[in-house]
Amino acid sequence: MRPFRVISLDMFQTLVNIQGRRNEVWKPILQQDFSEEKAHELGSLLLSHYFAVSTEARETVGFISSKEIFSRGFSKVFQQHGMDYDILQAVDNLFAQHRLSAMYADTEAFLQQICGEFQVCIVSDSDALMLPDFYQNYPITLFTSEAYQSYKNDRHNRIFAEVIAHYGVEPGEIIHIGDSASDILGAARAGIRSCWINRDQSAWRHEVKPVYTVATLDEFYELISTRSSQ
Repeated sequence: MRPFRVISLDMFQTLVNIQGRRNEVWKPILQQDFSEEKAHELGSLLLSHYFAVSTEARETVGFISSKEIFSRGFSKVFQQHGMDYDILQAVDNLFAQHRLSAMYADTEAFLQQICGEFQVCIVSDSDALMLPDFYQNYPITLFTSEAYQSYKNDRHNRIFAEVIAHYGVEPGEIIHIGDSASDILGAARAGIRSCWINRDQSAWRHEVKPVYTVATLDEFYELISTRSSQ
């Protein structure tokens, strides 16, 4: 018997690696001053701002689009470092680089396998314009924070409620795979089973634990194949 009917997937750092595009985000901004070290430094500052604003939005102020969050982030970084660059152009390029994120080596085969056996969706805390479009080649339903004005694990947790309603199944018949705490905690709050994909061998630091932890999508597929045959 299959342990669930629907597989829900995060996008970034689960199916694709955005980190490989970092240099291309900062090259047009830094120009002759570009270095990988500088790109890493500024990229870390931008990401810290993103997480700070999105965390506050989850807990208090409500939804803010990724475009707005990154616009504020670039503004702050540019101001701190005395940089003169068009903020909207920086955001447009950032979104373009997100769309160019490369799939992990295990992604394509994994999608081919599960799309033939399960109902599959992508649930992403992003604007639609950020997403690589390869998912359109598969029978995959897309849920974005932009479309539902909701983040994973925000006060209302609406985006996971929308997933449950769309498929008309019990929450426990869905499993969500993601790399972040919001993936695991938001799924758990909705009664959805969770799988933490821990590609970087990080430590889990939250009281609520994922149901499964894997290092690769191949490992997850082997896990569910074994359970289905029991």
